[in-house]
Amino acid sequence: MKIIISLIVLGIVIIIHELGHFLSAKIFKIPVSEFSIGMGPEVYTYSGDKTKYAFRAIPIGGYVNIRGMEKDDDIENGFNKRNPFVRLIVLVAGVFMNFLLAYFILFGMFYSTGEVILNDKPIVGKVLERKSDYSNPLKVNDKILEINNKKIEKWTDIKETIYNIEDKNKVLDVLIIRENEEKQLQIKLEKNDKNKEYYLGIIPQYTIRKNGVIKTSKLALEGFGETFKQIFIGFEKLFKGEVNKKEISGPIGIINIVGEASQAGVASLLWLVAILSINIGIFNLLPFPALDGGRIIFVLLELIGIKIDKEKEESIHKIGIIILFLLIIFVTTNDFFNLGK
Repeated sequence: MKIIISLIVLGIVIIIHELGHFLSAKIFKIPVSEFSIGMGPEVYTYSGDKTKYAFRAIPIGGYVNIRGMEKDDDIENGFNKRNPFVRLIVLVAGVFMNFLLAYFILFGMFYSTGEVILNDKPIVGKVLERKSDYSNPLKVNDKILEINNKKIEKWTDIKETIYNIEDKNKVLDVLIIRENEEKQLQIKLEKNDKNKEYYLGIIPQYTIRKNGVIKTSKLALEGFGETFKQIFIGFEKLFKGEVNKKEISGPIGIINIVGEASQAGVASLLWLVAILSINIGIFNLLPFPALDGGRIIFVLLELIGIKIDKEKEESIHKIGIIILFLLIIFVTTNDFFNLGK
């Protein structure tokens, strides 16, 4: 079931991308020979006006075949015969649709669930379960006054104080108020094995505020911007060699992640779809041959008067495709090794 859900999620994200290219090409009356959902042998086809629509056997993504992108494909109103501005729009349209999908998902989530307003006071809203057998002595509504004699005035002081503790394996002296009575507690920190950070295992009090369309639109835009920023930083670290290869996921790794998110609930799955959609959008914008970003570079050069011979451009994109295939083989092999550990 996890695999089926993962394939559907990846398929939606990729099809939305290809739909952007398809619709923009149709708007500018650039011939499109085929729009396909899935890969492999055809299961069902419908021949429309100058375009074949197909469902294929393997439910992994899809593709759109825009005529005139290859040098030998000499057709009236073909892609390469259109002016650079039109070509630029068609190339950017796929990424735009990915970003639009992510934005609408975030908008829907913020609108349906509301805005979480955290209480800035250091009052325990919930005590989280710990992986260890240790029982956390903190209770809901406890107000934290001090940690190791360090005064706590607001919620953010808790994290800052814990961060500055030298020996995080030692028991902490925590002064609290419980039912109008001060109590001194001894508390051990819990370690997160993934990010190696230590925490008390509590979350603050919060309220849910329902917002209108305008406020929700702003929140969705802010959420999109922050997600975009974090993903972009991830790509930057990857190119700088600051990312361990164990942290790199290919198709199999993504299927596993999507499967786990689906078990956590619809909200987690939708959030992951938004992140994947932004990821694919940013990846396709990279100025690498064969990707949309690589083709965009050639169009931008043409716009400033530097026209590259189409035969040379095709050769560069073919080299890019080979490198991309090698990269896919590497990350897929890496996924198998990670699964085996």
